[in-house]
Amino acid sequence: MMKFQKINPLRLFYRTLLFVFVIAAINACNKETVYPPVSLTQMTSGIAIAHADTSLTLTWDHGVAAWEGNSRQAMVSYAVQVSTDSTFSDVSQNVFDFETDSTSLFLGDEEITPLQKYFARVRTVSNTGTGFSEWRRTPSFQLKPIDLFTPIKVWKLSHEAVVLNFGRHGELTKMVVEKEDGTDSREFNVSNDELITMQLDGLTSNTGYVARLFRHDDRSLGELTFTTKPTVEEAGYIDLRGSSDPQILQNTLNTVPDGSTIALKRGMAYTITETFKLNRGVTITSEPGFGEQAQIIMSSSFDVDAPSPVELIKFEDVKITGNIGGSYVFNLSAASSINRIEFEACIISDQRGVLRMKDPGVKTISKYVVNNSIVQNIGGYGVLAVDHVDARVDNVELTNSTFINAQWIVRYNSSVVNHLNAMTIESSTFFQAPNDNRYVLDMARTGSTIGSFTANNTLFGYTGGGRSFNSRTPASVSGTSSFATSDATWGTSATQGLPAAGIIRSSLSSEQVFAAPDKTNFTNSNLTIIEETLFTVGDPRWRP
Repeated sequence: MMKFQKINPLRLFYRTLLFVFVIAAINACNKETVYPPVSLTQMTSGIAIAHADTSLTLTWDHGVAAWEGNSRQAMVSYAVQVSTDSTFSDVSQNVFDFETDSTSLFLGDEEITPLQKYFARVRTVSNTGTGFSEWRRTPSFQLKPIDLFTPIKVWKLSHEAVVLNFGRHGELTKMVVEKEDGTDSREFNVSNDELITMQLDGLTSNTGYVARLFRHDDRSLGELTFTTKPTVEEAGYIDLRGSSDPQILQNTLNTVPDGSTIALKRGMAYTITETFKLNRGVTITSEPGFGEQAQIIMSSSFDVDAPSPVELIKFEDVKITGNIGGSYVFNLSAASSINRIEFEACIISDQRGVLRMKDPGVKTISKYVVNNSIVQNIGGYGVLAVDHVDARVDNVELTNSTFINAQWIVRYNSSVVNHLNAMTIESSTFFQAPNDNRYVLDMARTGSTIGSFTANNTLFGYTGGGRSFNSRTPASVSGTSSFATSDATWGTSATQGLPAAGIIRSSLSSEQVFAAPDKTNFTNSNLTIIEETLFTVGDPRWRP
């Protein structure tokens, strides 16, 4: 039987130490043996990716190198590889493989293909030829494609034509427009650097189209899909264009089926000569086209007195005018339940208030929307006035719109308790609105509640006196990319000032921000934004 000898750990340590001394002595005696120096380098960080929409930049911290002696100074550079292969094993997939002294790499659409997934890795390199560090890697990344098209405004699209707007980038050469099925393709030369808009006529109604922009090497610089509007006949609208009677709209409203759309003739004026009580849901629109909107002249107001809940009351692409001293678009007094009241692509002008709710009788509106519209010269009842405890609006949305010379925006009667779920302002421009030390959202009665207030990408220009909230402040306030010019006089208390609404004070005046603001005749203003840092803020109609 084999016997195992028990090893003394201390004895083993001394034996090992003796072996080391012997080897060291042999090396010391052999003066001809020369070992190459070792260059130690190390990455000190990972790779950060900073996205900038249609480009990105990879960055990393400076690497370090160990000292190798006075006569052998190691300098650090970087080996950089960018590949579509996450393993980097297929060199044919490398789009970059080089050494650099820089600690960053810019990648745009000239360097890599948009929407293609890429991977990058970086390691330190010593000028002494040795000492590569370990690779530091990125997760997959990709570029967003450059898209020079801007969204089509609702009033720039008809049944037979469209106005396309686009930016410039590099050598833009051509635009191709065709039907979604690939037929009826047309090509346009857009190489002129001054060309940023084009109207296309002769399109087919109620048809999907695709427009594409290309640069000199046929790489896409934008794709936009759109569908032309149906004709009045194709859409099945109630067609009032054949009548020259200005009261034809008033006489027709309560005779059409619930949910109908009524088409008005462009350029014609229609009168509402009395307080008119709608008893059904309806949409009122101008006929498709680019001409002057149909106009509705309010001598009094619309009311709603319906036997059952109304789903939608909507005005689209019309101009609604009245008397700032006494008319409203809506002055609701009868008991009613409305899911949605909406103004889309409208001009609303010279009203005492846009929507007022008054008198006893339970009146509820689930959602009140103003979108793509201009609201101007509005008196003491503002864009919305809830004037009785029996009235309630759950949600208010003011989006992609302009408000000029409106005393209040949203006003609640100070003597009654009321409640609002949410108010959202998105991509809108305000000029002298609110004014006269009135409020964006005025709710004051103890016991009233506001759920949330949001202001995004919104621009407040000059006002002679604006405030955010009265004594009732929202449970939550969110404000992003929203600004007020330096000449906007704004309340300074905890509930009234700019921070309370999430709005940042700009150092620039209205004259520096807008093309031609008019502080006397406010509605005569050209509010096109000329300040580059604000090009993405406010009503999109005014953006370059």
